[in-house]
Amino acid sequence: MSSLFNIISFLYIFRSAQLLVKIWREWADIVQEPLTHHKKHLAEQSAYFLAVPVSVFFHEFAHALAIWFFGGKVISFNYRFFWGYVEHAPMDSPVEQWVISLAGTVGSLLFGLGIWLALRHNRASSLRYFGLRAFRFQIYFSLLYYPIFSFILPIGDWRVIYDFSATPILSSVTLVVHVIFLILYWRYDKQGSFEAPATESVAEQMQFEKLEQEVAQNPHDTQLQLQYVDMLRRGSANNRAKTQLTQFLNANPNSAAAYLELAAIEAGKSREISKKTSGYAAQALQLGLSNPYQIAAAQRMVAQYNLGVGNVAAALQAYEQAIQAINNAAMTPQQINTLATLYHERSLAYRRLQQYELAYADIAQAISLAQQSGQADLTAVYQGDLAVLENHAGHKLGNVSNW
Repeated sequence: MSSLFNIISFLYIFRSAQLLVKIWREWADIVQEPLTHHKKHLAEQSAYFLAVPVSVFFHEFAHALAIWFFGGKVISFNYRFFWGYVEHAPMDSPVEQWVISLAGTVGSLLFGLGIWLALRHNRASSLRYFGLRAFRFQIYFSLLYYPIFSFILPIGDWRVIYDFSATPILSSVTLVVHVIFLILYWRYDKQGSFEAPATESVAEQMQFEKLEQEVAQNPHDTQLQLQYVDMLRRGSANNRAKTQLTQFLNANPNSAAAYLELAAIEAGKSREISKKTSGYAAQALQLGLSNPYQIAAAQRMVAQYNLGVGNVAAALQAYEQAIQAINNAAMTPQQINTLATLYHERSLAYRRLQQYELAYADIAQAISLAQQSGQADLTAVYQGDLAVLENHAGHKLGNVSNW
């Protein structure tokens, strides 16, 4: 088993080295504002591939300290970056063995707490976020993953910690404390305490900070609150967004825009639109959305869900209502792309019904809109789908000579 762990550790060390090189090359940008999605990804990767090797050392060193405290002898200190173990002379007391086993987990948790405390006031938001995510991972690893791992495999500290036959009182107290910590972890993680929103520019970050202050000063301004939720969601702080939105819905249960935000949060959890997402979108439509682009967004979610479950007729109806909502509205280039996407997706629904001429008309419209907004990449994608459509039809559709 140690050979397998060594192989896995070697592969992880290779990934850690790659990450270190990338961070070294991008360091000047990383410590500058704002906290972008790219920097968040690097911080989350670093919380594992860079922080874990250090935490493993502290974990094993804490075992050694406990052994020395009881006057024991460390026979060997084995550190393999992503795993390790300490061999020591047999201890006479089960209590001493329990303390030695628990010490490793305490060492890991103290390391996670220490790195968070050290970076929580750093002026670089990317480093603050790294400290927060590293702390979160150490809690998750030490109190959830490692205990499960210990009971799946015939090794691990938690087998000794929870040896009720040897240390019934200590193991029982540990179980109570362990459960309390896991509940607290679940609660704070679910409400977004370990999250931070990403922004793609300093101006956008300043806008978010200003909005956060305005929301705090005007807690009853529903428009500000929904803007705040929207920025949290767009910044991938989904748990924070949902926590704020839940509080908002408790006070404003008939807000159509809030249900649309809830649908958008749910949609971000998976590549497929779920029944729950579609339900929230339908609820938003039922309560009455006024903004045409919000109507289109809600109808699109309903359409995507129905298309996914094979209810093509309902999907076509929803796409039709989405297109009608924005077809005659003044549009920015980004909104033109939204309309092009709707035509493109509806063409896929028509193609599923083998209504190739209708599918052709929609994909032609999507190509025209993509060209209008100057999106060469989208145009190429849609033209590729047109070729697929004609292949399915078995003949040329319409007149494509102008493209």
